[in-house]
Amino acid sequence: TPCLYFTVFVFYSTENRYNDVLSVTFSPDDNKIASASKDNTVKLWSKDGEELQTLYGHNQRVTSVSFSPDSKTLISASDDKTVIVWNLEDLTLKKLIEDACIQVKDYLKYNATGSDKELCK
Repeated sequence: TPCLYFTVFVFYSTENRYNDVLSVTFSPDDNKIASASKDNTVKLWSKDGEELQTLYGHNQRVTSVSFSPDSKTLISASDDKTVIVWNLEDLTLKKLIEDACIQVKDYLKYNATGSDKELCK
């Protein structure tokens, strides 16, 4: 009879009682785990439960995380009504902004007002 085995990780810190985990997802390549927390962060973990990195970018609690099928991208959603697409191969904010600006540069040029027109120059 086939059996399923689960490893249970406790994502908990005694340092901050406001970092309750709201969502957890496993990468399709089985190398990483991502968690979404009430402390406005996304955390990346090794498959052994070791914290690898904390991702900052949301202004309110992060409610959901999901990996792309190739495990190279992570998407997080927040109560601040934003979705962030994280390129896990290059987690610098500069790269993220450059990629976003490629998509919206013409729109901002012709439709934005005030300082918003300068966002992607």
